[in-house]
Amino acid sequence: MSASRASMVSPTPPTRVAFALIAAIILGSGAFLLGRYPSLPGLLPVHFQRNGFPNGWQYKTFARVMLPVFVQVALAVTFGGVGGLLLSRPHGTQDAEAPDVRAAAAAVEAVILIALIWVAFQGYAGWALVRMWSVGRAGLGNGYEYLEVLGLVLTGGVAVRAHFRLGRPPARPFVAEHWRFGQLYKNPDDPALFVPTRNGLRWTLNFGRPIAAALLGFILAVGIIGPSIILGLALR
Repeated sequence: MSASRASMVSPTPPTRVAFALIAAIILGSGAFLLGRYPSLPGLLPVHFQRNGFPNGWQYKTFARVMLPVFVQVALAVTFGGVGGLLLSRPHGTQDAEAPDVRAAAAAVEAVILIALIWVAFQGYAGWALVRMWSVGRAGLGNGYEYLEVLGLVLTGGVAVRAHFRLGRPPARPFVAEHWRFGQLYKNPDDPALFVPTRNGLRWTLNFGRPIAAALLGFILAVGIIGPSIILGLALR
């Protein structure tokens, strides 16, 4: 079914559910940390000796205690922003069965599911930090490492699932003026963001749409590693 006035690709039901879960986890993490804030010591242990006892402290502050929530919000905004760019469709009719529309919906589903995995992981990190600060001994527990590995495995599983859902794109007629440097597709009149590669074996981006360049820049600038760096610096 087409909708000529639509400007966004409709997200899939799993995408909607995952986004709702992300919001619930962030709210739950925030409520937990706010509730535990008064009971935490005024000096938080942040550096530890080899025997696990602390030898470095920092004053308890709202920003420091709420850091896992800030990381969760950063992840949600980053992945949500990427998803919004992927779902955008500035003109033309939107056919839910069109290959590029299905590809965009599948890509966004993968992006939001990955966001859910790591937002949930940061929820555990918040609980582990509170426990570490309360007992004054080093370590976020074995569960932290196990869940980190599980997160990586699940992320890989989501990526593989998305690959199969995207499938092989249908062939398109070759138009020489739409290709730059042999492999770069650029056609501003094409509303599709996802298009087949020149050989038709994979998907690529339509760089005739400014969003394609913005999407790549956004991913490189913010990235997945940004929140991890923030958390690592906070624990130095």
